[in-house]
Amino acid sequence: MSADNRAPVLARIAQMREQRLTRALIEAREAAAQAHAAASAAEAARAAAERARGDARLLFQASPACPQTRLWLDRRVAEEIGAAARASDQRARHELAVDAQGAAGRALDQHRARSESVAAHHQTLRRAEQRRAEDRVDSEAAAFLLSRGWA
Repeated sequence: MSADNRAPVLARIAQMREQRLTRALIEAREAAAQAHAAASAAEAARAAAERARGDARLLFQASPACPQTRLWLDRRVAEEIGAAARASDQRARHELAVDAQGAAGRALDQHRARSESVAAHHQTLRRAEQRRAEDRVDSEAAAFLLSRGWA
Protein backbone atom coordinates (compact mmCIF):
# COMPACT_ATOMS: atom_id res chain seq x y z
CA MET A 1 0.00 0.00 0.00
CA SER A 2 1.52 3.30 -1.01
CA ALA A 3 1.45 6.38 1.19
CA ASP A 4 -1.57 8.60 0.75
CA ASN A 5 -0.65 11.54 -1.48
CA ARG A 6 -3.54 13.49 -0.03
CA ALA A 7 -1.89 13.68 3.40
CA PRO A 8 -1.08 17.41 3.13
CA VAL A 9 -4.66 18.17 2.09
CA LEU A 10 -6.03 16.04 4.91
CA ALA A 11 -3.67 17.72 7.37
CA ARG A 12 -4.92 21.14 6.27
CA ILE A 13 -8.53 20.03 6.64
CA ALA A 14 -7.74 18.73 10.13
CA GLN A 15 -6.06 22.03 10.99
CA MET A 16 -9.11 24.00 9.85
CA ARG A 17 -11.40 21.71 11.84
CA GLU A 18 -9.21 22.16 14.91
CA GLN A 19 -9.42 25.94 14.52
CA ARG A 20 -13.22 25.71 14.25
CA LEU A 21 -13.45 23.45 17.31
CA THR A 22 -11.11 25.74 19.25
CA ARG A 23 -13.28 28.72 18.36
CA ALA A 24 -16.36 26.79 19.46
CA LEU A 25 -14.68 25.98 22.79
CA ILE A 26 -13.78 29.64 23.33
CA GLU A 27 -17.35 30.67 22.56
CA ALA A 28 -18.68 27.99 24.91
CA ARG A 29 -16.39 29.25 27.69
CA GLU A 30 -17.61 32.80 27.13
CA ALA A 31 -21.24 31.64 27.16
CA ALA A 32 -20.64 29.71 30.38
CA ALA A 33 -19.06 32.77 31.98
CA GLN A 34 -21.99 34.93 30.92
CA ALA A 35 -24.46 32.35 32.18
CA HIS A 36 -22.60 32.21 35.50
CA ALA A 37 -22.78 36.00 35.80
CA ALA A 38 -26.50 35.96 34.96
CA ALA A 39 -27.13 33.17 37.49
CA SER A 40 -25.24 35.11 40.17
CA ALA A 41 -27.21 38.26 39.40
CA ALA A 42 -30.50 36.36 39.48
CA GLU A 43 -29.56 34.78 42.80
CA ALA A 44 -28.71 38.22 44.21
CA ALA A 45 -32.08 39.52 42.98
CA ARG A 46 -33.81 36.54 44.61
CA ALA A 47 -32.05 37.24 47.91
CA ALA A 48 -33.03 40.92 47.70
CA ALA A 49 -36.65 39.94 46.99
CA GLU A 50 -36.56 37.60 49.98
CA ARG A 51 -35.32 40.43 52.22
CA ALA A 52 -38.00 42.77 50.83
CA ARG A 53 -40.66 40.14 51.54
CA GLY A 54 -39.32 39.77 55.08
CA ASP A 55 -39.52 43.54 55.58
CA ALA A 56 -43.06 43.58 54.19
CA ARG A 57 -44.06 40.72 56.49
CA LEU A 58 -42.74 42.62 59.50
CA LEU A 59 -44.67 45.71 58.39
CA PHE A 60 -47.82 43.62 57.93
CA GLN A 61 -47.41 42.04 61.37
CA ALA A 62 -47.15 45.53 62.87
CA SER A 63 -50.46 46.61 61.30
CA PRO A 64 -52.41 43.60 59.96
CA ALA A 65 -55.62 45.58 59.50
CA CYS A 66 -54.08 47.98 56.97
CA PRO A 67 -54.99 47.00 53.40
CA GLN A 68 -51.90 48.82 52.07
CA THR A 69 -49.52 46.64 54.09
CA ARG A 70 -51.40 43.52 52.94
CA LEU A 71 -51.10 44.66 49.30
CA TRP A 72 -47.42 45.48 49.85
CA LEU A 73 -46.81 42.00 51.32
CA ASP A 74 -48.67 40.29 48.45
CA ARG A 75 -46.59 42.16 45.87
CA ARG A 76 -43.35 41.34 47.65
CA VAL A 77 -44.33 37.66 47.80
CA ALA A 78 -45.12 37.69 44.07
CA GLU A 79 -41.79 39.42 43.33
CA GLU A 80 -39.94 36.85 45.41
CA ILE A 81 -41.64 33.97 43.57
CA GLY A 82 -40.74 35.56 40.22
CA ALA A 83 -37.15 36.15 41.33
CA ALA A 84 -36.88 32.54 42.53
CA ALA A 85 -38.17 31.31 39.16
CA ARG A 86 -35.70 33.51 37.26
CA ALA A 87 -32.84 32.35 39.50
CA SER A 88 -33.79 28.72 38.87
CA ASP A 89 -33.96 29.37 35.13
CA GLN A 90 -30.56 31.07 35.12
CA ARG A 91 -29.00 28.22 37.13
CA ALA A 92 -30.38 25.75 34.58
CA ARG A 93 -29.02 27.86 31.72
CA HIS A 94 -25.64 27.97 33.45
CA GLU A 95 -25.62 24.18 33.84
CA LEU A 96 -26.43 23.79 30.14
CA ALA A 97 -23.66 26.21 29.21
CA VAL A 98 -21.17 24.31 31.37
CA ASP A 99 -22.28 21.04 29.75
CA ALA A 100 -21.86 22.60 26.28
CA GLN A 101 -18.39 23.80 27.24
CA GLY A 102 -17.46 20.29 28.37
CA ALA A 103 -18.78 18.82 25.13
CA ALA A 104 -16.80 21.33 23.08
CA GLY A 105 -13.65 20.50 25.02
CA ARG A 106 -14.17 16.78 24.55
CA ALA A 107 -14.80 17.24 20.82
CA LEU A 108 -11.55 19.19 20.48
CA ASP A 109 -9.62 16.57 22.46
CA GLN A 110 -11.06 13.74 20.37
CA HIS A 111 -10.24 15.58 17.15
CA ARG A 112 -6.64 16.13 18.28
CA ALA A 113 -6.26 12.47 19.23
CA ARG A 114 -7.66 11.32 15.86
CA SER A 115 -5.49 13.81 13.95
CA GLU A 116 -2.37 12.65 15.77
CA SER A 117 -3.27 9.02 15.07
CA VAL A 118 -3.85 9.70 11.36
CA ALA A 119 -0.61 11.70 11.10
CA ALA A 120 1.33 8.87 12.76
CA HIS A 121 -0.27 6.38 10.38
CA HIS A 122 0.68 8.47 7.32
CA GLN A 123 4.23 8.81 8.63
CA THR A 124 4.45 5.04 9.09
CA LEU A 125 3.21 4.48 5.53
CA ARG A 126 5.77 6.94 4.14
CA ARG A 127 8.60 5.26 6.03
CA ALA A 128 7.52 1.81 4.83
CA GLU A 129 7.32 3.03 1.24
CA GLN A 130 10.76 4.60 1.56
CA ARG A 131 12.20 1.33 2.93
CA ARG A 132 10.62 -0.62 0.05
CA ALA A 133 12.11 1.84 -2.45
CA GLU A 134 15.53 1.45 -0.84
CA ASP A 135 15.19 -2.34 -0.92
CA ARG A 136 14.27 -2.20 -4.64
CA VAL A 137 17.29 -0.03 -5.38
CA ASP A 138 19.55 -2.40 -3.44
CA SER A 139 18.19 -5.47 -5.24
CA GLU A 140 18.40 -3.74 -8.64
CA ALA A 141 21.97 -2.69 -7.91
CA ALA A 142 22.88 -6.23 -6.86
CA ALA A 143 21.27 -7.64 -10.02
CA PHE A 144 23.14 -5.10 -12.15
CA LEU A 145 26.45 -5.94 -10.49
CA LEU A 146 25.83 -9.67 -10.95
CA SER A 147 24.95 -9.20 -14.60
CA ARG A 148 28.21 -7.34 -15.20
CA GLY A 149 30.19 -9.87 -13.29
CA TRP A 150 31.37 -7.31 -10.74
CA ALA A 151 29.99 -9.02 -7.70
